[in-house]
Amino acid sequence: MEDELSGKERRKSERVDAAFTLTYSIEKSYTLHISMGQADNLETIMVNLSDLGMAIVTNYDIPKGAHLYIKFNLINMRLSGDDRWKFMKIGGEVVSNVRLPDESHRIGIRFNKISEEDRIAISNFVIGNKVSPG
Repeated sequence: MEDELSGKERRKSERVDAAFTLTYSIEKSYTLHISMGQADNLETIMVNLSDLGMAIVTNYDIPKGAHLYIKFNLINMRLSGDDRWKFMKIGGEVVSNVRLPDESHRIGIRFNKISEEDRIAISNFVIGNKVSPG
């Protein structure tokens, strides 16, 4: 399952590169569970993040439309104390799947179940970590 990459930016919200380890599982798809070997709580790496979605790289060919349950620790080094770390539990839908040269898949996920508190924490992380042009 492969989407064509285009030069046109489709995102409605700014993303930043991020390399957090996360776990995910498939929601509501017995057929997909079977094809993935009943896998739950799979670990992978996030490659970018915004308050509306993220991209991950995984060894699984997860189809568009699949619903994922995602868990990760957001660590914002620009904050201090207990505000620096936040555990996220977010639902999302796969909106893109690009096969990479090493046979892994870059999966684009749009959040569809996220608390306002988590959305704000991610937005603050993005604002604090975006690279200034120059």
